Order: sequence, then C-alpha cells, then structure tokens
Amino acid sequence: MKYEMRSMNYCKGAVVCCLLSALYCLTLTSCKDKLDNFTPNYLYDYAPIESGHYVIYDVDSISYHYANPVYKRDTAHYQLKELIGDTTYDNLNDLTYHLDLYRRPDSNSSWTFDKRWLVKRTTTNFQKTEDDIKFVKLVFAPRFGDTWNGNEYIPTTEPYKLFQNWDYKYDQVNSPYTLGNMTFDSTLTVNEVDNENLIEKTLRKEVYANHIGMIYQEWENMTKTKVVLNWDTAAETGFRIRMRMNSHN
Repeated sequence: MKYEMRSMNYCKGAVVCCLLSALYCLTLTSCKDKLDNFTPNYLYDYAPIESGHYVIYDVDSISYHYANPVYKRDTAHYQLKELIGDTTYDNLNDLTYHLDLYRRPDSNSSWTFDKRWLVKRTTTNFQKTEDDIKFVKLVFAPRFGDTWNGNEYIPTTEPYKLFQNWDYKYDQVNSPYTLGNMTFDSTLTVNEVDNENLIEKTLRKEVYANHIGMIYQEWENMTKTKVVLNWDTAAETGFRIRMRMNSHN
C-alpha cells in the first residue's frame, strides 16, 4: 500500500514537472517571438526629411552695435521658409538633402531665394549644416535628460570659438507645447547652450514637433559693460533672434 502511494505521488510529480517544463518552453518561445518582432521607436519623425516638406517661420531679430560714442540697435521682422529639396551625397558618401531657404518681408510679398543649407538623418542623429557649420541637432532615440556634443564637427579655432563648451540636452521629450494659438501634442525641447555671466550671454534653445521639425528657436549672443543693467536695456554688441513657426505642409 505504501509502495502504491509512493508510485502515485511520483507520477503526480512527474506530470507537474512536465507541465512546468512545457509552460517554460512556451514562455521562452513567446518571449523570443516578441524580441524578434520588437522594433524600437527612435522617433525619427521629429526630423522629417521628405523632399517638398517645408516650414514657414516668423522671424524677429535685433542686432546691437556699439563703437563709442555711437550705439545702434537694428530690428528686423520677416518670414523665412525652409524647404527640403533634392538629394545629394556628402563627403562620407551619405545621402543628404538640400535645405533651401527663402525669405520675404511679409506674407503679402513674393519669396526670394536666400541660401542653401544641408540636412542629414542617420540611424543615431539628425545633422544640419548651416553656412558650412555642421550641428548635431537631435540624437535618436530621444530621452529626457540625455546630453551630447552637438558641436563636435565644428572647429575650435577662430572664428568658431563662440560654439565651444556647448552641452546639448533634452529638457522635454514627447511633451505638449503651445506656440501662440497653436498646440502640439508631442514635442522635443533641446537646450543647446545657456551660458551667462555679468558681461556675456549665449543662449540657444530649439523646439521640435512630431512630423513637422523645428517649430521654435531662440538664439542670443550678447555682451555688455554696464553690469547692473539687464540685457533688455544694456546689450551693446551681439544679436537676438526668435523664430516661430507660422505654417507648414
């Protein structure tokens, strides 16, 4: 009788072991299938590169010039269109897109071609070459708090010393953003540089919207000698620029 009980217990244990082994194998297979089918979301659509895509900006700029005793403060308001154009290949033989810039004084005027920049999107970043200066604007996949050297391709000699010691950082990722009367569900905010002391200030921040690209930029580089006054009234040399998206296709 005791032998029969031991045999029955052994059989039950064997059945349980078989069931657990089968379940384990099914779990491994299911996990492997999920891993094989998993595609990470790098959020490339924050930097569209399709030919024909454009964004129109309203631009406000102020430039400061001081040569004792003459002080000049010039303001300008205009519209700028950035249009993704034809493809080309860069010196690394990577596919690159023309970024054609058009300018007009207001929305009632005709566009005039201004200049040509370049953009390139790789598996890990988005690059933009402005007047032969290459910036790494975004890194993929974007994560809050990530930092990178966005000016790694820029020389450190004059006249490029302005771009030294920048530390790009994602301040917002997949966050809503309001620009005037427009609201965007998903945006990235990149703080490229924010350095300030009593006599110098350098700031550049950009916001990107999903499927659109850059929708806002603030860009400042100024100096002053009257340290007790704020930058709005005391800036003597440099510039301030604000670019706000007006429309896109």
